[in-house]
Amino acid sequence: MPRIFAAWAEADRPDARNLRSTDGALAVTMRWTACGLFVERVVQWPKAARVVQATVFDTPGAFRRWCDADPARFEHPLLYSKLTRDAGQLFADHANAQAAG
Repeated sequence: MPRIFAAWAEADRPDARNLRSTDGALAVTMRWTACGLFVERVVQWPKAARVVQATVFDTPGAFRRWCDADPARFEHPLLYSKLTRDAGQLFADHANAQAAG
C-alpha cells in the first residue's frame, strides 16, 4: 500500500523513533531524554491548523494514560499499537541501562 504523506511532513529524526499514520495526518516522535520519554505529537489536516503537542513522561503508566485519553487511537489503531509497544521498549531499555550502570 503506498503511503501519501502530508506536504508539511518533516524528515524523520535519526535519534528518535518516528511513527506516522498512513495518510500522514498524524506523526509521533519519541526519544529518551535526561528527564524521561519525550513525545512530540503533530496533527495536520488539509487546509487546517497544525497542532503540535510536546510532553515528557517519567513512567510507563503516565504514558499509557495519555495514550488512552487520545481519541485518535480509534482512527489509527495500528499506529497506537506500535506507539505503545515502542514506548514500552524505550522505558525497558532505560530501566535496563540504569540497572547495569
